[in-house]
Amino acid sequence: MADVGGTVWTSLECAKLVVSGVTPLLVLVFGVVINNAIRSGERSSALRSEIYKAISGDLNDIYCYLSFVGGWKDLTPMDMVARKRAVDKAMFTYRPFFSVELFATYDRFMAAAFEPYAGAGKDARIRSDLVTPDGDRRKHGKYRWKREWEGRFTKERNKDAQRLAYTDFLKQMARDLSV
Repeated sequence: MADVGGTVWTSLECAKLVVSGVTPLLVLVFGVVINNAIRSGERSSALRSEIYKAISGDLNDIYCYLSFVGGWKDLTPMDMVARKRAVDKAMFTYRPFFSVELFATYDRFMAAAFEPYAGAGKDARIRSDLVTPDGDRRKHGKYRWKREWEGRFTKERNKDAQRLAYTDFLKQMARDLSV
């Protein structure tokens, strides 16, 4: 017991006084922490959304080129390699902002779309054939075909695997963006 100004204070009364004084401070601290966490989450989500906006056109071009749909006729094999590089750069630069699952689906799509490491100093090769029932890259393109481009293709056809990998990537991106 303490004697303060002629009044006897018990330890319980002292504890009540301390708790009543500390409670508003704790509420303020927790409020600030929670608010900062929400803002940080919103900033991360907004950043992921901006990154996706920046790469989505190139990803769609890659998929369309492989599938012989959309604007594939406007794109050369060199355009595809350039788009792959641009998307890789963005994805690997901002990797910490995405989930492990998103990167797994991204890697699967790129593995279905390209054969990397074609040799020292060589670009990745496109996992597609030159001529399919969907089109002939040498004849249907809106550019003059260069014979040396033929070596940029693996001459395989895995359209279903590419479609599935692309769809899985888009689904995971939507989950990462909380859409």
